[in-house]
Amino acid sequence: MAMNAELVAILGAAVASSFALVRMSLGQHRSLIDRFVSFLETGMKRSDRANERIAAAVDALGETVRENTAVISRLTDRMPHTFGEDTPWR
Repeated sequence: MAMNAELVAILGAAVASSFALVRMSLGQHRSLIDRFVSFLETGMKRSDRANERIAAAVDALGETVRENTAVISRLTDRMPHTFGEDTPWR
């Protein structure tokens, strides 16, 4: 009977140790996942800020192109002999 009790005790200790190791491993895994998610969120925020800056730059560029197009159009209207209807590229 003593031998059975010792085997049960050893088996119980092994099972308890296994559960403790699994619990520690899951805790470390959770910590790793939390850090990875934080890294991804930071990257997404950085990407969003960069996209906002690019969108603002593209909007400003579009406005400048419209203004330049209007200026060039007015210039071509003022110089019909140089940029008039008889030029081959018009």
